Amino acid sequence: MSYKKPDNKDLEAMIGIVGKNYATANDAICASYLSKSVMGLESQIPDIVIRPKYPEEIRKILVYCSQEKIPVSPISGGLSGGFACPLIRPGGVVLDLSRMDRIIEIDTENRIAIIEPGVTLGQLWAYMHKHTPEYCPPIPDGAPPSSTVMGDAIDRGFSLVTSSMGPQGDIFMAAEVVIPRGDILYTGSWALPTAKPFYKYGIGPDLWSTLMGSQGTMGVITKVAIKIFPHPEHKTVVVWGMSNPQDMQNLTWQIGNQEFGIAHHCVMVQGGNYPLVMTRWPKEKVPHDYEFYKEIGFSRWWMNFEVWAQTQEELEYTEKRIDEFAKKFMESKECKDPKAIIKQELHPKQIASRLKKPNKIAIPYGYWEAGFLFITWYTPWKDCAEFAEMYNKVLEDHGIAPVMWIASIERCRQAICMPIICFDSTKQEDFEKVQEINRITTEYSIKRGWLNYRPDPYIHAPMMYSQAGTYLKYLREVKKMFDPNFIMHPGRLMLP
Repeated sequence: MSYKKPDNKDLEAMIGIVGKNYATANDAICASYLSKSVMGLESQIPDIVIRPKYPEEIRKILVYCSQEKIPVSPISGGLSGGFACPLIRPGGVVLDLSRMDRIIEIDTENRIAIIEPGVTLGQLWAYMHKHTPEYCPPIPDGAPPSSTVMGDAIDRGFSLVTSSMGPQGDIFMAAEVVIPRGDILYTGSWALPTAKPFYKYGIGPDLWSTLMGSQGTMGVITKVAIKIFPHPEHKTVVVWGMSNPQDMQNLTWQIGNQEFGIAHHCVMVQGGNYPLVMTRWPKEKVPHDYEFYKEIGFSRWWMNFEVWAQTQEELEYTEKRIDEFAKKFMESKECKDPKAIIKQELHPKQIASRLKKPNKIAIPYGYWEAGFLFITWYTPWKDCAEFAEMYNKVLEDHGIAPVMWIASIERCRQAICMPIICFDSTKQEDFEKVQEINRITTEYSIKRGWLNYRPDPYIHAPMMYSQAGTYLKYLREVKKMFDPNFIMHPGRLMLP
């Protein structure tokens, strides 16, 4: 595909749509958008940044850019961990949706919130805490409060209730989508103008699922209805430690398998290894040897069970049952190292900090070295220990701290596995090292049938689609249906 580089005439056309304060080709402003990704190394500076406010403005922008063959890449906040920004070549237009920040409705009767793409985690949490404290939004756990609810969820991310309620992508009930052809599409029951957004699958075959995980390659989502959830007062965090990822995996699976019991009370089930603690501090400020962490009570591996309950009795019962499963697991043949299975006794301040939302647990990893990446994979739960061992070995072989975070999705039906790669982004050799790690681990993972969470266009997508040619063939046909001139984030998923 060939694309047009935007010129002054195109900038003037954009100013005519959104106003002179909301369209710019200023070099410094355009370059500033490169800093917002933590999922990929390659980047491209946009030629123009446009900040629309209304769907009709977006419709006009997309129609114009489609006619002129100018590439367009939408972002909501750019901080959810995705690859919407930085761009890939050609840069074209960044469509910054952060001005679209209305909380349109909180409907507690139908348990939905209707929001625009620029609504942040902190904004929605604070609004609901004030106006509807008995309910909470499905914000991602660990992401910065300034990241957006929609940005995480349309990439099928991980929320504070995912372990109990299922994948983040399932929280959507309906959406308003501006299509490059010039149409505004309503999905789910919203396809019928008189309907509330109560049914996500619409009035026939489901079009919404073709947009989930599309990473800005099909259209621009300008409004969504998402599920909200009861927010009980009774909460705690139960932590069990172990010496290896197999015991972490198998103990957690036994608890997660209690679907109609304790597993539903465990809204967040996530853990990892001790370098998760080590690499959240400046590299020269903390010991690197495990013995230090052992002395202060950190297991090599652990799993947090964040428990929510409607009554204190339910809370105490759930904690008791988790402990019973852990003690029973220690006596089973499946347990590799029973002496290392220990309950981590948390200080009340530690529990309070972990329960605080939105929290900021993902932010400090940049302190370890100048850069860090989240390269995330989905596996069956019973494969997550193998994934952790494989990935950590490759990291150590390349001189990178073996940081691993693993979380349960839908009561251990799946695992979301997130190696956190801390490296020196000021050194070219470190960039090359990280890309080599990515290639090695991707080749292994695809052979095992594991799926990358947010595939990048240079390593993950080519390797995956080389094994799924028919899927790619029809994905390109879907892309062509929505975006006939292929202007939307071109090349992002190996799509023209």
